[in-house]
Amino acid sequence: MIVQIEPNMFKKILNFILIRFYSKLYGKIKIFSDLKSKNIKKIVLDKLISDTFPEKKYHLYEVTKGRIYTDSIENVAIIENNKLIPGTSFQQVDGKIKSSHFNIVLQSGTPRFKKKKDGTVLSLVQGASGNNYFHFLFDVIPRLRMCEEIYDLNKISYFYVPGIFNWQKKIFEVFGIQKDRLINSKKNKHIEADKIIAVDHPWYHSGVIHSEVENLPNWIVFWLRKKFISLAAKFDNCDKIFIDRSESDFKHCQLQNNDEMIDFLSTKGFKSYKVGQLDFFEQIYLFKNAKTIIGPHGAAFTNIIFCKPKTNIIEIIPDNHPNKKCIRISKVLNLNHYRLTTPELQNNSEKVGDLNFSIEKMDEIIKNIN
Repeated sequence: MIVQIEPNMFKKILNFILIRFYSKLYGKIKIFSDLKSKNIKKIVLDKLISDTFPEKKYHLYEVTKGRIYTDSIENVAIIENNKLIPGTSFQQVDGKIKSSHFNIVLQSGTPRFKKKKDGTVLSLVQGASGNNYFHFLFDVIPRLRMCEEIYDLNKISYFYVPGIFNWQKKIFEVFGIQKDRLINSKKNKHIEADKIIAVDHPWYHSGVIHSEVENLPNWIVFWLRKKFISLAAKFDNCDKIFIDRSESDFKHCQLQNNDEMIDFLSTKGFKSYKVGQLDFFEQIYLFKNAKTIIGPHGAAFTNIIFCKPKTNIIEIIPDNHPNKKCIRISKVLNLNHYRLTTPELQNNSEKVGDLNFSIEKMDEIIKNIN
């Protein structure tokens, strides 16, 4: 008699076997009830203060003979002697930040073979979002600034990063960090080092990330601007910009009437740009020299941190979309931000996208701005 096993059941059985195997190999993970270990130092970073949460202190953690495990999706575990270190570990479950008691390693252990790295490793990971342009600039890179309070980055052996795309490598090179010092967490989900360094999240402390983005600390905005704006790469650009988001792999926040909008705006002196196809330093130049920027909500609007005060920012966004990063950044930098909401539409085979903004309304808005 042949017994057929459903694919989902087979996966569950295989997963159970792997968890048991790795638990035997590396041991069961528990959580620290305190941080009383000679191998852990928790250091307060006194010089960095959030204007939105001034009472909250930033911390840096030094862990001798520590481990890092990540599923590259929702969890990062910083471990010492088979104990999860709360605070610096990261777990985002169903879109909400949770306490360390929800970290996946407490149930599943560390189901990947461990790779040993000699020297000191700084953790810059936080799950899947770390490769998003906005989150890379605002969540990952500020950790370098936080670490610099204590450490010279040149003396850190490796940087444990969410990915190693070309645009990320260019940004790391600004800090003198070359590719040979980057450890790709997607290919190395479980590592051990002589010393692990980790810091608190720069701004995401509770709840849903779209709500928390309203509390972005101004030090991150000003620091990123100062660090990169002088590196802008000049090219022949227009100061009236339309962000053409049709290059995105995602169908949300795309205009169904994108071509029509481009044609109309060209009659008003605008030029459309697929921002993701520009070099990072060209993106800085484009936004630094812009007078008016129009486009559907997306990662490209991260670059408004390089805009001059009073630049017009016209963001088209579904009326049910909770993200308010442009509101916060515009407030910090004194930009003229206009949030144009429109009902979210269904994607269909004929028209890609979930937005359709009236050309007549856009004409009226441009006249009012002018």
